[in-house]
Amino acid sequence: MTARRRSLQALAGAATAAAVALVAGCASIPTSGEVRDGAADIEVRRDVDYIPVGPAAGATPDQIVQGFLTASIAGPRSTTSYAVAQEYLTPKAVSGWDRYARVLVLQESPRVTAEDVAEDATAATVHAEGTVVATLDENGVYTEQPTPSTVETTFTLARDTEGQWRISQLEDGLLIPAAFFTQAFHLTRLYFPTPDLAWWVPDVRWFPHQTWRTDATAQILAGPPEWLANSTTTVIPGGTGLAIDAVTVGDDGTIDVPLTAPIGEASAQERALVVAQLEATLVEGDGRSVTLFEGTAPLAVPSEVELALPHTDGEAVAYAHGELHRYTGRRLQPFDEPAALGGLEPTALAVGPGGSPVVVVDAGARLVRVTGADAPVRLLEGRDLLAPSTDRFGGVWSGDATRLKVVLASTRVVDVPAPWLAERTVESISVSPEGARLAVVSQGPGGAQVHVAGIVRDQQNVPTGLSEPVQVGGPVDDVTQAVWQDVATLALVGSADGVPSVFLAGVGGLSSQGGLSRALTGVVEPRSVTAVVGSSGMLAIDGDGTLLSRQTSALWSVVEEDVALVAYPG
Repeated sequence: MTARRRSLQALAGAATAAAVALVAGCASIPTSGEVRDGAADIEVRRDVDYIPVGPAAGATPDQIVQGFLTASIAGPRSTTSYAVAQEYLTPKAVSGWDRYARVLVLQESPRVTAEDVAEDATAATVHAEGTVVATLDENGVYTEQPTPSTVETTFTLARDTEGQWRISQLEDGLLIPAAFFTQAFHLTRLYFPTPDLAWWVPDVRWFPHQTWRTDATAQILAGPPEWLANSTTTVIPGGTGLAIDAVTVGDDGTIDVPLTAPIGEASAQERALVVAQLEATLVEGDGRSVTLFEGTAPLAVPSEVELALPHTDGEAVAYAHGELHRYTGRRLQPFDEPAALGGLEPTALAVGPGGSPVVVVDAGARLVRVTGADAPVRLLEGRDLLAPSTDRFGGVWSGDATRLKVVLASTRVVDVPAPWLAERTVESISVSPEGARLAVVSQGPGGAQVHVAGIVRDQQNVPTGLSEPVQVGGPVDDVTQAVWQDVATLALVGSADGVPSVFLAGVGGLSSQGGLSRALTGVVEPRSVTAVVGSSGMLAIDGDGTLLSRQTSALWSVVEEDVALVAYPG
């Protein structure tokens, strides 16, 4: 007999049956300038929650798989974990299923197809197919797919002793529609200290809502990821782990972290840094504190340690009408110090932390410092120099399409090797505020790609190389620029479906829309973008040379026309 396949929308009823709450923030109206609508970017948070239902008596194989997929979505945030989802499985399948081995984030609900079975059959096969837009590995690392791909998973079913169908074999992992992903998993920023113990470096992970603090602590104890291993440090003694597999929140709001004996080897100052690291990661601004335990005994932490979160220090500087201006109070103001621009043709601009120095690329061939007592100072010469970026150590990053260079505060020029760029042409670079990460836009055989790599420095904080990178914003086409917009978010100038736009892309995923990159409307044919890390400030220059300011409501107001360049510090 020829098998007949029936197609069902596996989770079509889940969304309609759920209680959905929509929360939208009020718009903040600009006080000056023409307003350009960017309303499509207004973020509407959908908190979807529902109570999963166990298998019904007499359910068909496809209904069993459909019910299992629906119930498994509730697992990461349910107080009963996967108890209901496991009712759809045989005992052997329950013990063999590794739910977090891989999580596939799907564009839509998976489509379920079941092969016909006779009424007296004892085995059945069901397939679930979906379009994968992102993946989550066993360590909570989120990766957005450059191109959506189709995946099919197979379920084998058998009858139990009561003749009811149950799933007897299934592949490890979860299938989660993007619309449900941020309700099931909690975006968590693991913070690791810079080698000079001055700043925090974030590493975004996603953990099940019910266990995110425990999972985050385990990953902190495991140390930074490979790409940040030589750009951060740790003072946690080797071999330290969780004494029990639970980080709990007490009645007084204190987060209790029970650790194994090696933590006792840490000095008082090191314990203080561990507490600060865990509080930065686990507290999330709700006023809680962390108490360390060695087993069941609380550890004394006599002092507090404060490290800075990545943030932009200083105002934006613009080049317009042949002069420099500061962006203050939502308008351009006259520059407040001498700028040696005579005879120069600025084609790119960068500003140091705190607003000084200002450097420009002159006619694409010379990097020149144009502020300061001895300005102008020629820092670097080359062909088609990259738009510069500054770091907190006084370095100015630039180079050309094939070589990255840094001009140190002493004006010494150093090369920054990055073997992974050997077959690629660099178009844009941006140093993060804490100086530990570099965003790079480069062209290769597959087109433009955005990567973020760790910056490796020596003991004098001189850059000596880049780590192997992680890719960001894969679905965004034709990217020409990437700048830091938040501690782990980039603003990109690129296109989607041939339409140029400004995009946001998370280094490890965004907090909304399934973690996926998203376009910001309101800027027509953007030329460039610059942003403030630590607030919502963002400026863009459109195709007509109009400087636009993004408001918190996702509206853009006109600041000035005929603006050539603009940059926040960094």
